[in-house]
Amino acid sequence: MTRRGVVLGVFVASFIGRPMTASADLDDCRDAIDSYNSSLSDISAALRSYADCVADSHGHDDCSVEFSTLQEAQSSFEEAVSSYEGDCQ
Repeated sequence: MTRRGVVLGVFVASFIGRPMTASADLDDCRDAIDSYNSSLSDISAALRSYADCVADSHGHDDCSVEFSTLQEAQSSFEEAVSSYEGDCQ
């Protein structure tokens, strides 16, 4: 077998058993990327809000509302990472 035949064989073998990516898979991945990017923005805003509250509290505000919002943003981030791993890998 020539070198070209070996390279072609390896190339073909790499696709055997692999499902072809459908456009729905690409749409799912794009949605996962959008969700991930949105969650980054949300977590960044929630973190800033929480940090501002803590800095401005002077012992008068426990910042529980801001922390709760940060926890929700973290949960969304975890879901977005999971979706990305499942839909884009």
